[in-house]
Amino acid sequence: MATPEERLAEGLSETRTAFEEEPTETNETAGETELYLPGGYDIEEPSDENNIIITKGSDSYVLFINPNEAADSKFFYDLQKANAEVEWIADETFEQNGRFGFTTLRAIAEDRIEIVVSAGGVKMTTISEEADVPGNMEWMMKTVRSIEEGN
Repeated sequence: MATPEERLAEGLSETRTAFEEEPTETNETAGETELYLPGGYDIEEPSDENNIIITKGSDSYVLFINPNEAADSKFFYDLQKANAEVEWIADETFEQNGRFGFTTLRAIAEDRIEIVVSAGGVKMTTISEEADVPGNMEWMMKTVRSIEEGN
């Protein structure tokens, strides 16, 4: 069985791959925003153009879209890093073809990890059980990458 560190390394690797690959084809719509969601996830109402709530069972994910930010924007990353006192479990940035993305992880309680995944002006956050972190990071990056810039 993989250690938490091995699962984290695997999750970061899969997240990088999801960032670098072509965007996943969209299969859902929230307002005017087209996006990819894996099976079993639902878009909650009310969602608006810039804030979309996604759920699966008792888990919630918040998708933020800032249409004023370009693909190479570091706006969300700079906001994450503004508090120098935060201790990050992971702080990984990705750059490719004029695009910028990142994922940050921090422990917020025993077995609860805050995940933030972003590409350009699109960011998704959730609180995840430690065992679910790698899988969540990957699909979250696929979802943020599926949203066209300026959508």
